[in-house]
Amino acid sequence: MAISTKSDQDTERRPSGRLSRAERRAQLLRTATALIEELGADALTLGALAERAGVSKPIAYDHFESRTGLLLALLAETDSHYEGVARDQLAAAPQTLDATAAIVATAYVACALEAGPAASALVAAIEANGDAKEVWLTSRDIHVAQFAEAFALVLGNPSDSLRLTFIGLVAAANALCSELTAKRISKSDAEATLAHLLISALATYTR
Repeated sequence: MAISTKSDQDTERRPSGRLSRAERRAQLLRTATALIEELGADALTLGALAERAGVSKPIAYDHFESRTGLLLALLAETDSHYEGVARDQLAAAPQTLDATAAIVATAYVACALEAGPAASALVAAIEANGDAKEVWLTSRDIHVAQFAEAFALVLGNPSDSLRLTFIGLVAAANALCSELTAKRISKSDAEATLAHLLISALATYTR
């Protein structure tokens, strides 16, 4: 990974003042999302991102190393919303399968809506790009771990069978969210269907 030097950071400026490294990264991620929404995921390269953000290409590479790293960072941004919403609500909810499923479904759908069309474009780009397969698997495993954490208090001991079930549920959740962002189903239908799938698939694992 490239190390950002003081001179690199000093060149990361905009008319309103100097940006910290964290602020620059956030700006680049916002710019990348806007680029995808405007031109599609295929147009998203680190060179195009640097040009649109008004920075040098080495700065974009310093933050993300590669296009694959940029895609993973964009996916992580949407994950952070899900985690914040779900954890707060789960802490205050009854520890039952139905209550947990409803919270997880609502939070996951909210995450998809926040990400908007950029999420669907990213998924399509990752699935089409063999070099980005690792990104997709990493993102999937993050969601599997999130589901496992959310249901840990209402399910039995973790097992290989349970992990495979979570992998299938993540795939189903992503398919529903793709339908939602494409406006082929409603928010309420996405939430209700995902909650039903979670309850049906996990009922046999309850304590």
